[in-house]
Amino acid sequence: MSLLFDLLSQTDTRPASPALSVSSSTSTSRLRSSRSSTISTTKHSFLSHPPNYRPTHRYTVTVSFIEIYNEDLHDLLNSSPPEESPPITIREDTKGNIYWTGVKEVEVQSTDDVLHYLEQGAQNRATGATDMNEKSSRSHAIFSVTLRQEKAVGQSVRKPTQSEWIITTSKFHFVDLAGSERLKRTAAEGGRRKEGININAGLLALGNVISALASDKKKTHVPYRDSKLTRLLQDSLGGNSTTLMIACVSPAEYNLAETINTLQYASRARSIKNRSEKNEVEEWMTTDNIETLRSLVGKLKHELKCLRMLAKIEPHEDDDNDEENLSQRLLVADLQRQVEELDVEATVTRERNKMVEKELQRLRMLEAFDKQVDFEHLVEPVIEEYEKSIASLESQLALTKAALNYSDMGFEEQLAKIQHLESVVKTQEQTIEDLRTRLNKVVEREQNNENY
Repeated sequence: MSLLFDLLSQTDTRPASPALSVSSSTSTSRLRSSRSSTISTTKHSFLSHPPNYRPTHRYTVTVSFIEIYNEDLHDLLNSSPPEESPPITIREDTKGNIYWTGVKEVEVQSTDDVLHYLEQGAQNRATGATDMNEKSSRSHAIFSVTLRQEKAVGQSVRKPTQSEWIITTSKFHFVDLAGSERLKRTAAEGGRRKEGININAGLLALGNVISALASDKKKTHVPYRDSKLTRLLQDSLGGNSTTLMIACVSPAEYNLAETINTLQYASRARSIKNRSEKNEVEEWMTTDNIETLRSLVGKLKHELKCLRMLAKIEPHEDDDNDEENLSQRLLVADLQRQVEELDVEATVTRERNKMVEKELQRLRMLEAFDKQVDFEHLVEPVIEEYEKSIASLESQLALTKAALNYSDMGFEEQLAKIQHLESVVKTQEQTIEDLRTRLNKVVEREQNNENY
């Protein structure tokens, strides 16, 4: 089963609504064409017809593109080598909103820009051939478009640089999920088999989340953390958004099992009920800058002081002024409330900064300690190897010395034998010489006797 989440465009400032498309199998070329067409239609409303320029309004549109391949997150718009790219992490803020860090976001100005980055990322996706599809997607992909709108409000609307700003954020997630695979039909082996197992695991986790969200039980646990796919889609499925699922089935009889599973999948998703609200906050609520908060507190205190002085100066003679005085008192009360909120916010921010500084100091100490420990761990095996080498060399040296001592003893014995043999040879030579002398005397004597 292949799932395609598309976000429908909205003309108001509500959160975007993901549309989910389910099919038994899809061709990569058809899917890419369908996806481009869907995104082009969606972006037409706010990119092809941008609002007239007004100094009190600001708009920013950014896109990002990531894929989940074998449960690893890859940035499809980042051309840097994997070892040089920052790691992508999934995080959750204090309000339960899901966001990810380490992802490249690119600002766009037109639909052509959106489609350009979509095509660029699609070319970097992991694909492979199986028995059922020559160019099968081997990863889940999420193409995100973020629309940030800022509107100036308050008494200084004509001077936007001095006015307050209301920020409205909308997110559009276009999610293309790799199709569920039966290993018997795809005949996947090795790396393809591992990819298919991870794909099926992510889709199974998504099915469990849909079943939990569609359950009638009030306290049903929703297993968002079972996979990175469901974690990324947490706020799209059960959060502040609306979801549309489009189920595409195959008319072929041999795909009957997949068709039934697809319809059951869509039927469960149909029971999910979400309630979307406007993502609108004031600019000061999104900043951690203490100086900005202090400046705003000072401004509100000054306005409050002026209103109090105005209230003291103006007479309270007739009933016509009562209504105006009441509105002024209400305004003063509202300003006091805002000042108190900002004071609390500034205090919390200061405390949070102190905690962050302490944590940073602690982490630096831990990092230094870890570096020392890591160095010791790195050096320890080297020292052990050297110690083993030294022990082996010492053992060899002892054996060599013993062999040398033994050789010295043998040499002395051989030398003694040689000296003894030399003395024996000398004795024998002397004996031979004596015998020769005697022999010569005997020969001479015999010759003399013969002469007589």
